[in-house]
Amino acid sequence: MPISSQDKIGLLCDILKNQADEAYMTQDEATQIERLLQSLSNDPSLNEEIKGILIEMSQRHEINHKPFQEQNVEQWLNVMDHATFDTNKLDSPGNNYK
Repeated sequence: MPISSQDKIGLLCDILKNQADEAYMTQDEATQIERLLQSLSNDPSLNEEIKGILIEMSQRHEINHKPFQEQNVEQWLNVMDHATFDTNKLDSPGNNYK
């Protein structure tokens, strides 16, 4: 069963919250973040603010596979917790987890 964009954002938030609490990121978490960012990057149902955060996260993640800075995580989570999705585009190919 495909995972929706909302589910992917929720999973990404959970990983980020855990990483911020522990100040540590496992290799599996780093890989999962990479996969989620890649999957969400071309999703037409995401608003521009979320897409901007995903780009910023991708850039920081490519440079450094260490945990993100807590202030960045808090800022990203604040925006993603209030994410809105274009419900007309929820059946888009970008909503299939790969």
